[in-house]
Amino acid sequence: MTVQPNLSVLQVSKAIFEAMNSKNMALLSPYLDEDVRFDFPGAAQVVGKKRVLIFLKVLLRKYPDIVFQVHDAIVDHDKVCIVWTNSARLEMDQPYQNSGITLVHCDNGLITFISDYFKDTSFVNTAGSGSA
Repeated sequence: MTVQPNLSVLQVSKAIFEAMNSKNMALLSPYLDEDVRFDFPGAAQVVGKKRVLIFLKVLLRKYPDIVFQVHDAIVDHDKVCIVWTNSARLEMDQPYQNSGITLVHCDNGLITFISDYFKDTSFVNTAGSGSA
C-alpha cells in the first residue's frame, strides 16, 4: 500500500527525524511498512512496525531531550542516506553529541529498512536495554 505517492523517498525518510525531534512516533507510524526492519548498533535487529516504534520510544525515554539536525542526504531511487548530528544530555546531566548516517530503504512510499551508523558507539551497551 502506498501512503502518499506525491511524497518523495527523501520526504518519507525525513519523517524519522521529525518524529524523533518532536518525540511523537505517531508522525512516523504511517510511513513504516508492517514488516519494517531496523538495525541499531548494539541491539539485535528489530523487526515489525510495532516493535520498531516501541524501540524508538525506549530510546526517547533514555534520551528525552535528543535533537537531530539533518545536514545532507543522498538519494538513489528507493534508498536514502541521511547525514546527521545530534545532541542530548546523559545521566548526571552530561552533554552528549554524535554524528552519523541513517540508511533508509522505501517501497511504494513506505519505509521497509532503517540502519543507523554513528561515530561514537560508547553508549550502545545501555541504549538497547529495556529492548522492544
